[in-house]
Amino acid sequence: MVNLYRLLGLPDPSKVNQRASKPKRVSVDPGPQADDRFHDLGEDTWSERTSRITPRPSRRVVYMKPDDLHRLPVQGMQQDLMEGDMVLVDLGSLTHMPSQQEVCKRRVQEMGDSIGYPVFSLNESDTLLMVAGARTRVDTVRHKLGMAIWGQLPESEV
Repeated sequence: MVNLYRLLGLPDPSKVNQRASKPKRVSVDPGPQADDRFHDLGEDTWSERTSRITPRPSRRVVYMKPDDLHRLPVQGMQQDLMEGDMVLVDLGSLTHMPSQQEVCKRRVQEMGDSIGYPVFSLNESDTLLMVAGARTRVDTVRHKLGMAIWGQLPESEV
């Protein structure tokens, strides 16, 4: 007679040896134990390995808002934009001063026009402006922001 368990590739329950299971010692410590079979990613070796593999960022997101004298320091921002940085300008603190808010908007627009980058308004009141740097794509139809080197926006979607 054919053994059904053997036919299916299963162990025969009538021939199973009772293995002596050794009791696992239980610890109150919630962290990893010495006999655990996983890697503790909190160890220094893993963070050092990750820092060696991960490249250092070369681009930044610069957040700007008017200073105490309600001026916007945009000197030198053209070079940062050409290197790929993104500039976010928050003019929300000037809502009580519409003329100074318009002056700051004009300075940001002139900075963008001088290097050929468009300035985007991120809210309806035009108090949050964004200037995307070099090698950054802004999809004005679908309102998606991505970087060309990451392939977030394929060439067909531009």
